[in-house]
Amino acid sequence: MGATFKVTPNVKAHAELKYITEDTFDVGQPTFFDIFISDRTGATSVSTIRSSSAFDIRLSDNAYLPTNLKSAIQNNRINIYSAPTTTQGGQLLGTAAAPYARSALRGPDRNQQNTRDLLRGVISFEGDYDQFAFVKNISWDAGYTYGQVEVTNRERGVDVERMAFAADAVVDTFGAVNGQAGQIVCRVQLLDAQGRAINDAVRGGDVRDSVTGRSAIDQCQPLNIFGDGNQSAEALEYIYAEVGVTERNEQEQFLGSVSGQLWDFWGAGPIGVALGAEHRREYTEATGRDRETGDRLLFLNTSPDMEGVEYTSDEFFGELSLPLFRESFLGDYAELSASYRTFDYSTIGTGDVYGVNFVYRPIRDIAFKTSYNTSLRAPNLSEIYEPYSETFSFTGSNDPCTTANINAAANAQYKENRVRNCTALAQEQGLTFDFAGATPENTDDFGILYGTGSISGVSGGNRNLQPEESESFTFSTVLQPRFIPNFSLVLDYYEIELTNVIAAVTPAVAAANCVDGPTLNAAACATIFRNNPNVPFGVGAPQGDPLGGYIQGSLNYAKRSTRGLDFDARYRVDFDEMIGRNWGRLDYSIGGTWLIEQKQFNNAQNPNDYTGQDSNLYYPRVRFTSSATWTPINALSVNWTVDWQTAQDIVQARTFVANADSRAVQYMDTGNFARHDFTVRYKVRDDLTLRAGVVNAFGAEQAPWLGYTLYSNFDPYGTRYFIGLNFRR
Repeated sequence: MGATFKVTPNVKAHAELKYITEDTFDVGQPTFFDIFISDRTGATSVSTIRSSSAFDIRLSDNAYLPTNLKSAIQNNRINIYSAPTTTQGGQLLGTAAAPYARSALRGPDRNQQNTRDLLRGVISFEGDYDQFAFVKNISWDAGYTYGQVEVTNRERGVDVERMAFAADAVVDTFGAVNGQAGQIVCRVQLLDAQGRAINDAVRGGDVRDSVTGRSAIDQCQPLNIFGDGNQSAEALEYIYAEVGVTERNEQEQFLGSVSGQLWDFWGAGPIGVALGAEHRREYTEATGRDRETGDRLLFLNTSPDMEGVEYTSDEFFGELSLPLFRESFLGDYAELSASYRTFDYSTIGTGDVYGVNFVYRPIRDIAFKTSYNTSLRAPNLSEIYEPYSETFSFTGSNDPCTTANINAAANAQYKENRVRNCTALAQEQGLTFDFAGATPENTDDFGILYGTGSISGVSGGNRNLQPEESESFTFSTVLQPRFIPNFSLVLDYYEIELTNVIAAVTPAVAAANCVDGPTLNAAACATIFRNNPNVPFGVGAPQGDPLGGYIQGSLNYAKRSTRGLDFDARYRVDFDEMIGRNWGRLDYSIGGTWLIEQKQFNNAQNPNDYTGQDSNLYYPRVRFTSSATWTPINALSVNWTVDWQTAQDIVQARTFVANADSRAVQYMDTGNFARHDFTVRYKVRDDLTLRAGVVNAFGAEQAPWLGYTLYSNFDPYGTRYFIGLNFRR
């Protein structure tokens, strides 16, 4: 709600208050476990919990293991081969018993219940005066804004210890647990009833030494992990776990500005001037999952509390516009303008940015505009101060140093760089691997010891982040020729360079950045830890390591640079005026970008290390939107819109030549892409409009040879239809 008051004939006051609450429920990726089935532990020991997504159950006495599956595992054998030589592969020597198996289980779904409450209040004043001293046409405004957002998030997953206890189900032959012979119970309950030791893999000591462990035994419900739908409601409720996080954000802003006109020295128009100041404060705090996790091992991320942090900024700015001439022998109009802003952030210190703009219109049909501007983005509070929380966003298949990934690299230069850089990293640990896959045997390859499970790491802020800075140059041409009524054309050439680019980087991207360049990228390598106890040189860390295998967060890339041409053309045809037919009106527009160059400089230690992205995936050389709207009568319109993109390279030609049998030539790029949308609008009355249509009418989709990875610049959703009403009071 809002209100406007006229305080005096020259001063107005505005007030606004907004409150929004929303509840969302999300079902995410299911839990997943590697369950190892064997008799490696005895019947009088609790089965091993290997990690938050892996544990053991026994083969010979699990109460739910189907007989045919048990028999198959018990009779399983593996082939034994001799070592290969340079001229001959390994030879079959015989077989050996292998009574064990791994079950890759997809467990119960994870879900989230999220509540978000937003409150925002604004009070402002504005006014105008004809003249004060030598300043004319004065306008001023001043205002205060306060906003806060409170978020409560409840997350549901699985208690891993309880999952392992419940899955390790046995038959209580003599009724030691509940006095009922032949009942299926949790092994941990049977061991407790027999008075045996129960090793605590989560907290150390005996499971019964902690309140959490004691309740896990007492409440245990046996769980059948074989077959969808075979799980009892009681067992599922027993293994479920729930934790919550809360977050509070506040923002305050004081903003004031004044503008006016000075002298008109030579008849081109008065000099314009504007001055202003802004004070801003942002605050955030949060409670983490660790409060409720306690001493449990959960298939949920962990996170500590985030103590309250804030930043303040004070900024002063000014703008000046200087008309150079108007309707003179030099042309129709020209103006030079400049802007300047100085700032003081409590997080990054002081600095300034500025800009210069020039407009020249030689005749009324054409105008030229050019500008040079600098800007700065300070890292936000979360990017700097967010505490580390556990995450599982990396697997062995993401490691760019595995022999398999190096040989699968589409870019020949990346392959060469990875072999050299991964070799250097391994040598620092005194290790040697066949990263290039040059030897006939695979026993010296790197990566074969990785499992399928996720690797633990942490996600959080980076207190060493530097502010992101940019410089931009533009040159524009605007055509509105009188001899072509209702036509306009805008061409905008741009060059933009960003330095110290702030980027949120996944561990997979960081690991690749570490080794993809001609030299090691020290900043990226510093976030990847190759201390995996089960995989020499592998990403990971021993259980209990505070950082795990990687740090996921924001970092500064060296630079991004791009240049291109934006274009926009519009034309309107009134059929009655043009051909004397009452066929209504046709409006057509086409607008898009011709990308000339896109370079990414990721390695701050090597300013010449860049990757050209223009015409690669996500960066089409040309992309435009064409829109045609026919309005036969004022109340009815029909629109046809096309989103068109040029083919994008999957494999570059220089790389393809080095490995020409890797794919058929026609699969080197995505092929051109076009999505067609149709919309019909009908104005039922002045306050009611009906709209209906189809999006992606012809079912355009990304090239199937891109695999299962979805690329956001293509349409992943297929054909869909819509109908709606717009009501306006």
